[in-house]
Amino acid sequence: MNNKNIPSLNLKRVVMEVFGGCNYTCQMCPQTNPGRGSSWTRKMSLEQFKKILNQIVPKYGMPQINLEGSGEPTMAKDLHLYIKAVKDKGLKCFMYCNGARLNGDFMKKVVDAGIDFIRFSVIGYNREKYLKWMNVDNFNLIKKNITEINEYIKISKSKCQISTYHLITDNSQIEDEIQFYKDNIVNELNVKSYIWKMHNWSGNFSNPNPRKKSLRKSCGRPFAPEITIRAGGSLGKTSAMVPCCQTLGPPNEEKSIMGHLDTQSFEDIYFGEEYNKLRDAHSKGEFDKIDYCKDCDFLYEDPEVLVWSNDNSAKLNNMLGTGDDFILTEYVPKN
Repeated sequence: MNNKNIPSLNLKRVVMEVFGGCNYTCQMCPQTNPGRGSSWTRKMSLEQFKKILNQIVPKYGMPQINLEGSGEPTMAKDLHLYIKAVKDKGLKCFMYCNGARLNGDFMKKVVDAGIDFIRFSVIGYNREKYLKWMNVDNFNLIKKNITEINEYIKISKSKCQISTYHLITDNSQIEDEIQFYKDNIVNELNVKSYIWKMHNWSGNFSNPNPRKKSLRKSCGRPFAPEITIRAGGSLGKTSAMVPCCQTLGPPNEEKSIMGHLDTQSFEDIYFGEEYNKLRDAHSKGEFDKIDYCKDCDFLYEDPEVLVWSNDNSAKLNNMLGTGDDFILTEYVPKN
């Protein structure tokens, strides 16, 4: 690509999957149901991780780096080295995890590496519900780990912030779920928490609690100042760039590949043909042209997607489906 034709870009967030596999088999996650293939569940090498950071920073901004992507980052035994690589670039480092491995010396290395924010996915407001949805009897372990990490944060004088994340498991019992979660998690552990309605992973998951349907409109992700990079990819390739984290698992993950950063440059992918096809379809409302978008429930605007949070600074950005306050800017390719 000719550098003269590269539009300006100031990324706000880069979602980078350190490890594509997971130690959980959650009921509502396509990681397990229907399951990702082995080419997607690998670990991203530290060398490749740094290479990608160097391609993006500071040329395309100083984005927040999220170590997620729907794999479990704590499965990487040297996770602290990835965090250090992010911090050495002067960037904020976030991590979303189930937290089962986040204890002892491993946890201390993660905190000492300078991580800024850790979100524990705690789907279930008691031991029984946690076991039902996350398929493992770790409710009490997770509470213990959160207590342990909060104590170490105080001792080490780290600035790391801890939060928990819950998905409503029964839309007819929303108020009860909120209260149970507050009693058993939020108040007991004194943590910030975010409770969201469940989603359908771009149509890969049959959501038992479907979101309200309305006129479909672009979710905004193809135009947002963020990118998502998987650890694995197609046919032995790695570092697949996909338009968002929702296209997890077959068949949509494979269909949504924009390119692979192990063999292509960031510019050739982000400003390339596949991304432009996606942006064109979203700008025209032609979602049925995109297999991995047409059944996604993020196309339906629902002002109540973020059901509850005790974080007063949390602002619902329905287009991104996160609590992050990003400004969505429309991308117009240069001729």
